[in-house]
Amino acid sequence: MPRAGFTFPAMLIWLLICCGGTNAQSVTADTALAFDAANRLYAQGKFTEAAGAYEKLAQSGSVSAAIYFNLGNACFKSSQVGRAIAAYRQAGRMTPRDPDTQANLQFARNQVQGPTLRPSSWERFLGTLSLNEWTGLSAVALWLTFALLTARELRPALARSLRTWTVLTGLIAALLLACLALAWTDRTLHQAAIVTTKEATVRTGPFDESPSAFTAHDGAELRVLDHKEDWLQVTDGTRRVGWVKRDSVLVSPSS
Repeated sequence: MPRAGFTFPAMLIWLLICCGGTNAQSVTADTALAFDAANRLYAQGKFTEAAGAYEKLAQSGSVSAAIYFNLGNACFKSSQVGRAIAAYRQAGRMTPRDPDTQANLQFARNQVQGPTLRPSSWERFLGTLSLNEWTGLSAVALWLTFALLTARELRPALARSLRTWTVLTGLIAALLLACLALAWTDRTLHQAAIVTTKEATVRTGPFDESPSAFTAHDGAELRVLDHKEDWLQVTDGTRRVGWVKRDSVLVSPSS
């Protein structure tokens, strides 16, 4: 089932901050109407049309987890497994612990045949929090460490009793900062290519005449290693490496 998506007051506040005034109210109303129209298409079983409507909303800048979740549902219902996986991944980055998004993503992944990249346990752990959440936790731990250090300087009599807590919060802050750095690297520097055609031939070189290295099917997730003009160098996580046409895939952050 598609989700209702935006709450009107929340969207209005956000748009007032960004745009201000009457224009923001107009944009909010248009977005809500477009979202409702896409939901009606989905309810009528017009999944391809609904997917196009949700995608148009996303491209217009009306970004929300609900839009991407519904886009994933519509794509999956219209047999576009790769596009569904890409949409669920995007929704998951916004709401990393949403059980419906994670269940639908896993179900879609289970439909993929042939080679595909599976997230490691470490990547799944980093994916349990958004970048904003990792940043917030790191900031809290750092400020708490600084506060304890300041208290030890201002109150020397408390230095001994606060030593253990200071060390503990410092270690926690360091660990959280390391997780933040890894999560940021994974989501901003690393990319995944998600196959969106029935079959994509991954070749040994970036040329149409190059021999086939392996075949990836709709929904396969491949790690991007390099790029050259209209080609991407990818791997499925094993020793298999090759080049795939850009128009056969959607590129997104790796997790």
